[in-house]
Amino acid sequence: METLDSPESVRAAFSGPMVKTGRPTARPQRVEAIPGQTGRLKALRAAYGYTEAAAFARFLDIPVQTYNPFENGARLSLPVALQIVRRIPGMTLDYLYFGKPDGLPLDVARRLGLLDPPGKRSS
Repeated sequence: METLDSPESVRAAFSGPMVKTGRPTARPQRVEAIPGQTGRLKALRAAYGYTEAAAFARFLDIPVQTYNPFENGARLSLPVALQIVRRIPGMTLDYLYFGKPDGLPLDVARRLGLLDPPGKRSS
């Protein structure tokens, strides 16, 4: 019977240094959790006159570190969405999550560029 301390078991158990496998150097593109959400949040920010996300987050009374990921593709959390609805009169969760402008007041829809300005007809 062979013991585990024999020279044969040491040779069988020997393993050399691990070989590094090739990893991609570029980061994979982040897939947006809610399609169109990033564009809607950026359009909303621009419509209310904010050029920087940090200033818009302060207006919304949301920490900048909490708000920034949402403009970069992270799924919009319900507490933040509700805070946006509270701070922007007429804003709806349907618009924030699904892009449905149906329930938006006319002035908010126009501000977001979803409707023509008053007095212009498209027909």
